[in-house]
Amino acid sequence: MSGPLSTVLDESIAERLASPRSFERGVVYFEEGRVGALRASIGRVAAAVQGTESYAVDLSADGDRLRFACSCPVGLDGEFCKHCVAVTLSWLRGHCTSAPTLDDARAFLETLPPQSLVELLMDHAHEDQRLARRLLLMATRPQSGASADLVALRVLIDRAFAYHGFVPYREVWGYVRGIEELTDVLDGLLQEGRAGDVVELAEYALAAVERSIEHVDDSDGRMRDVVERLEELHLDACRRAAPDVVALAQRLFARELEGEWDVFDRAALRYADVLGDAGLARYRELAQARWATVPELAPGEDSDGRYGSRFRITRIMQTLAELSGTLADQIAVRERDLASPYSFLQIAELCRSQGDDEAALAWAERGMAAFPDVPDPRLRAFLTDEYRRRGRTADALENSWATFLSRPALETYREVAADARALGTWVERRHEALELLRSPQPASSPPARHPSLRGRGRSELVRVYLWEEDPEAAWQAAKEVGCTQALWLELADRRRAEHPEDALTVYRRHVEATIAGRDKRSYAEAVRLVDQTIRALFDECGRPADFDAYVQEVRTVHRPKRNLMKLLDGLTAASAGATPAHRGLTG
Repeated sequence: MSGPLSTVLDESIAERLASPRSFERGVVYFEEGRVGALRASIGRVAAAVQGTESYAVDLSADGDRLRFACSCPVGLDGEFCKHCVAVTLSWLRGHCTSAPTLDDARAFLETLPPQSLVELLMDHAHEDQRLARRLLLMATRPQSGASADLVALRVLIDRAFAYHGFVPYREVWGYVRGIEELTDVLDGLLQEGRAGDVVELAEYALAAVERSIEHVDDSDGRMRDVVERLEELHLDACRRAAPDVVALAQRLFARELEGEWDVFDRAALRYADVLGDAGLARYRELAQARWATVPELAPGEDSDGRYGSRFRITRIMQTLAELSGTLADQIAVRERDLASPYSFLQIAELCRSQGDDEAALAWAERGMAAFPDVPDPRLRAFLTDEYRRRGRTADALENSWATFLSRPALETYREVAADARALGTWVERRHEALELLRSPQPASSPPARHPSLRGRGRSELVRVYLWEEDPEAAWQAAKEVGCTQALWLELADRRRAEHPEDALTVYRRHVEATIAGRDKRSYAEAVRLVDQTIRALFDECGRPADFDAYVQEVRTVHRPKRNLMKLLDGLTAASAGATPAHRGLTG
């Protein structure tokens, strides 16, 4: 096949663009006949591919470049997905070169009189919602030199964002596609010099987004992309239109304060060049008036509106403080809410980021003093780091030890070790720490629900010994206090060379735990362990003949599990041709 698309797309290019897995799955999709009817021309091919849902694929040549798109989640991330591969293969391998193409259709349409073309389009528009929408947008878009019909465009905006009930995930692509076509029209108006109209229409469309977004399954963030594009369009239009900056400031402030979806977030910063001094002054005036009504929160206090309008006005004030450029202004905003330890940490981090280390330390210490019983571990870690930077090792150790007491684990143990070694008190601290790790879990601690997590708290003692490169102590600790299954396997692998009997004991228990999964995957994994690990361990223990007895024991205990028995039968058959020394199973 000749033509522009064939110069930028062949099977080798598709294989290079797709991941190995996507190419492999695309081949399967093509062979299974999942590709619908091709809509092909010299420079473009499109088709629907039936996957989990029906996905739309479009491949086209743009000069010497290939453009590709698919409505699946992977395709929406810009990847050459399995559906693109399937359409490529259908076009290259399965499409008959003598079949009519859209180029043939174009040639035919060029012979028809205009009225026939109009009737054809109108008939099809009644059956195709997307085509109807595009025609309406084209009809509403003003011709060069005409004024925009804003009322009609608002109606089309309402239609683009209209929803009936809830828009499920499988319908989001089509829903957003209509909004994108509308945004293209607004972008076209902007390029034609109608910036004032676009300012008004973009604001209208963003209000429609806020009304509709909670009714859409936005798992892939497509609606967030809609918001970002409309916001960019609005900002660009404002820069070109030179609007009344005081009125614009009032609208931006109201939308940012009242919106629930971060539309116009940090508007003062993003629109600063448009607003200028007059607009920013009005924006700041409105913000300060609202800010004056926000009560201060002392440590431990809370507010019902803390995460709603209070959060939004706080963010507005933080943005304005950033614009002022002074650390004092930024601290003053954050001081209004000291209800949690994290509030103090945020101020301490802000001070450090701006080079005021003394203020950072003071705020961190103030936060620890305000919440002596329930400090935020992040705040304590910040303060410990500040002490270390100043060489106040004794204070750092006091903090790291308190952290260890609240969460005895390898990670906090290592922090204590670093500070205690620097002070020369590690021998005593280590003894205390190990005794604490060896202590049983409190009776009030609920047991872990998943088997892989049981013994997680006690596992820290084993992890500590392994970190200290003392596998023998780790083994004894595991026997004494227990540990997770994953750690048992790590211990077994470490002891295998010198203590294969210990490793065999662990792996035999692991096989039983795996069989307890009671599904085909668990049974397959258990038989794999028997064949590859247990067999080898019997050999390493010098007891290869005992392997047969072990397998028979497994058969006897689990005889009712027919799927497991079948897998063991397969293992027996596969071993039938092995030499006696390595076969293990004799039938």
